[in-house]
Amino acid sequence: MPRRSILSTAERSSLLALPDSEDELIRHYTLSETDLSLIRQQRGDASRLGVAVQLCLLRYPGQGLLPDATVPASFLQWVGCQLRIDAACWSQYAER
Repeated sequence: MPRRSILSTAERSSLLALPDSEDELIRHYTLSETDLSLIRQQRGDASRLGVAVQLCLLRYPGQGLLPDATVPASFLQWVGCQLRIDAACWSQYAER
């Protein structure tokens, strides 16, 4: 028996979309001292930023970064600001 989708494609996209307003970024993606302690254990700015982004995305909207997903600049800047890391190093995260 085929499974039915509860949400339409548009509804699913809307539900999983990353917030872009400052209020929502602060509400969903403010890192605690425990988070920062875990993130600081990583080597290099790109790795720290990448781990922080993954941690934030697992909390809201509840899934990790998908391979073809793009991350909004406002989101990267907010996370990078908390870590005191330049958001431009995001492009180096997947390199190796």
